[in-house]
Amino acid sequence: MTIAITTGFTRNHITTTPHALRILVLNLMPTRAVTEQQIVAALATTGTDLTITFAVPGTHHIRNHAAAVHAAYPTLDELTDQYFDGLIVTGAAIDRLAFNDIDFWPEFQRFIAWRRSHVNHSLFLCWGAYAALHLDNVADGHQVTHKIYGVYTTNGITMPHSRYFTIPTDSVRTGKVVAGDDRIGATIITNAALRSTYVTGHLEYWTGTLASEFHRDRHRGLRIAPPAHYFDPNLRPVNSWRNDTTKFYRQWLQQLTPQEVAHD
Repeated sequence: MTIAITTGFTRNHITTTPHALRILVLNLMPTRAVTEQQIVAALATTGTDLTITFAVPGTHHIRNHAAAVHAAYPTLDELTDQYFDGLIVTGAAIDRLAFNDIDFWPEFQRFIAWRRSHVNHSLFLCWGAYAALHLDNVADGHQVTHKIYGVYTTNGITMPHSRYFTIPTDSVRTGKVVAGDDRIGATIITNAALRSTYVTGHLEYWTGTLASEFHRDRHRGLRIAPPAHYFDPNLRPVNSWRNDTTKFYRQWLQQLTPQEVAHD
């Protein structure tokens, strides 16, 4: 297995293999380097040769380490003439904002339309799923006051969640609800016509990610309950989703037959 990373903070100098799948990752998380590592680690469990390109929106105002981010990442406009076997759009810490209040929202709308002709299959995570479901007219989500926070199992699939929105299962108009329930809404939705998968949780999270978020928020003075179904009786985090992560990403990559996108 070979994973060549062409951009981003974890860029390596590995030579790509001729049959490697080309994956574009729009990295919207504030902890960009950690998110890169998590995404790559999740994909690495599949044993597939990959070439991964990390990108950021050009119109997003980056508050911390902006110069370093722009030096490491291409913008979406710089990639518009390229084609990819797969796309991953990460979550973002903006799910309490209205879409129109997000600085890169117009650019994101153009990007969602662009991907239909330049990407074989798209995977949207957490906020990325929330936003793409809206733009693709697949389902109607809405914000919630109390954070959906913890590790939940729906339809036999276990994954961490950390979000202020939900996608009611009865709001899904097209495609298929693969997993979800009335407590936390749809967690995985697929749409074959759009060649897209929408995941409202974080299968890519490491064992300690929710714990880090919890302690960070407590340190900031936020009154937040511990993530549900996550800590053992000794308050140690338990990774109960590892096998589902491998299975999910393996199945997703199997859909990405190279060069199926027509380069018209």
